[in-house]
Amino acid sequence: MVFAEQPPNSSHSLDPTTVHTLPELAAAFDELRGIRSYTELIKAAQKLPPREGRRPALSKATLNSLVSKAESVPGPDTVITFLTVCGVHGPDQDPWLAAWERVRTRHLRRPADARRVRETDPRLLGVHASIQVEPDADDLPPYVPRDFDAELRTAITAAAGTGGMVLLSGGSSVGKTRALFETARAVLPEWWLLHPADAAGVRAFAQAPAPRTVIWLDELQRYLDQPGGLPAGLMRDLLAAGVVVLATLWPDEVTIRSAPRVSGEDDSHAEDREILKLSRIIDVPGVFSTEERRRAGQLVGDRRIQIALEHADPGVTQVLAAGPELIRRWRHGPARDCYGQAVITAALDARRVGAQEPLTVAYLTAAAPAYLTPAQRATAAPDWFAKAISYATMPVQGAASCLIPVPAEMGRIAGFLTADYLHQTARTIRRTAALPDQVWQALITHHHPQDRRRLTDNAERRGQLEHTITLYRRSAGDGDTLAAAQLAHLLVEQGRVEDLRQRAHDGDEYAATRLATFLTEQDRTEQLRQWTDDEMAVDLLVEQGQIEEAITLLRQRVGAGDTSASLRLAGLLAAHGRVEELRQRADAGDVFAAMRLADLLVDRGRLEELRQRADAGDHNAAIRLADLLVDRGREEELRQRADASDGLAAIRLADLLVEHGREEELRQRIDAGDTFATGRLADLLAAQDREDELRKLADTGDVPAAGRLARWLAEHGREEELRQRSDAGDVSAAVQLVDLLSGQNRIDDLEGEVRAGTFNAAARLAQIRRLA
Repeated sequence: MVFAEQPPNSSHSLDPTTVHTLPELAAAFDELRGIRSYTELIKAAQKLPPREGRRPALSKATLNSLVSKAESVPGPDTVITFLTVCGVHGPDQDPWLAAWERVRTRHLRRPADARRVRETDPRLLGVHASIQVEPDADDLPPYVPRDFDAELRTAITAAAGTGGMVLLSGGSSVGKTRALFETARAVLPEWWLLHPADAAGVRAFAQAPAPRTVIWLDELQRYLDQPGGLPAGLMRDLLAAGVVVLATLWPDEVTIRSAPRVSGEDDSHAEDREILKLSRIIDVPGVFSTEERRRAGQLVGDRRIQIALEHADPGVTQVLAAGPELIRRWRHGPARDCYGQAVITAALDARRVGAQEPLTVAYLTAAAPAYLTPAQRATAAPDWFAKAISYATMPVQGAASCLIPVPAEMGRIAGFLTADYLHQTARTIRRTAALPDQVWQALITHHHPQDRRRLTDNAERRGQLEHTITLYRRSAGDGDTLAAAQLAHLLVEQGRVEDLRQRAHDGDEYAATRLATFLTEQDRTEQLRQWTDDEMAVDLLVEQGQIEEAITLLRQRVGAGDTSASLRLAGLLAAHGRVEELRQRADAGDVFAAMRLADLLVDRGRLEELRQRADAGDHNAAIRLADLLVDRGREEELRQRADASDGLAAIRLADLLVEHGREEELRQRIDAGDTFATGRLADLLAAQDREDELRKLADTGDVPAAGRLARWLAEHGREEELRQRSDAGDVSAAVQLVDLLSGQNRIDDLEGEVRAGTFNAAARLAQIRRLA
């Protein structure tokens, strides 16, 4: 294939990483073109083989736009074709394509605290420092291509298309974070990379996700275990917005968090399981394959890789991260360094049982002696702890240290974290080792609040009941309602009724509920009444089927003047068909008993008794009787009762006539003096906008009709007529006028009504001013 002759150094002397704008890109392309003419470039493009079924092509207009006008960003095929005919091939095209990508996405919003993937320091993303064997060597050795790189590249490329999550699963220091970074830098160099400090940072970004953003979640479990965690729905929204999430997770964490729920147990990993289902999970082996070792052996320029290849037992990446040396320093150091080893063990054990936040000096000082012999404790020098911390934090081979200081501010340490590789190894070595009681005490006294839930769960699983109860008490004291409920349950299981009673007495509702349930189940009703709130006691007695005891307790409360107990007692008597006691209480003036008795008589179809009680003046019976007569179509009896001055029957009869459109009969009842019928006729006329008839009815002096007319005028904005009727002494019109003016905030007009002496105007004006 023949291309136009390449001018010397035309592509090699240019630096596309300096290109950020469209004019800069056009100028760089023009310089790359050199002395080639448009005609030469077009002919060279015509000789290129087809790509994805299309033959590359260039035109004079395209080339002019590409290297001169800089009016629009060219397409990717045009750029690749141009680079090829200018003699730039294969990997040499990558920085040019990155420059094009940078220009093409320049207008997109940059997330706060984000950097371009290519500009990000891998050490800040969690890539372990390497052992140092030569002075002035780089932090990291050259990257050794891994067998899974192609699969990883494909997964990240696919995620970039529509949004997706890619997760590398592997042990500590097996190279998963380095591989993830190198692939992301190759595939998405110009994307923004956001490395949230915590789960709250992820949730904040999800409120307004920016396009073309990579969210970096190294050691995913740290985000999942934080308060609030990462809801699966939030992660779905992020992926739907086109975001790429890159994460790492240890294999045992994947297993635990993806396991199906065990029936009858809390599903603490429900959200985690859904997130893992959204992820493309790629496993990273713990050791290099034969082919990977061969590729590593070709990197002869870095002594560190050669040293790592000489170790047959640990993996190459682990040696590079000084993992085996960390273990030797922890477990096989000189006897004089027993204090440093004890501090390291205290830190590892704390993390093993859930302490993820930095461990304080106070904790380490209190816990480390538990791992020393009596003789070692007795002969410790005054500065034993300072020397122990120095030993634990000293970098091994210029790379990692057993404990990692975490800064609080300049010159001050907040605490210490353990090296991941060491932690993962310790979880296996010390899996069955019990924590000394002194260490649990130190954790309880000096733990970070965010670790408390994990520490509590671990203490309970390990049978440390006293420590579990202490931790639950602290959480409940901080307002954790779940901890309060779990504490109450645990105290019942342990039969610690007095502790439960004291918590109930101090206002813990969960303790009170559990105490009441326990006492009821034990048939200790007298203690239940003494130790719990009466209403709660009633609830629990009913729940346990001890109805007689509940009724007795309610009778006592009613006798003491408790009105709410009257309502509850009436309901309980009705629910259990205690008609006679209901009747006695109703006859003695208990309105709640009268209400429930009337309901019960209706439910049982005892119409005659209901009628007798209504005739005897029982208002509740009269209401239910009128409703029952309507429901059963007993209109004649309803009319008879209305004619006999039963006001409730008259109201229901008027309602019935309106409902069936029997206006003439309604008017006949009005003529006969039925005032309830007048009000319902006024409502009917207003609903049908029969203004003249409504006004005529109101002008007869009928108060309900006047009130309905006033409301109708207000609803239709008839302010002037309202004012006229108000001036004529119509109180209903005055009220509606004042409501209309105040609703429109017409202060001046309201003041005028006050001066005119309009009813209620002064009170409404004062109310408006008070609210203002």
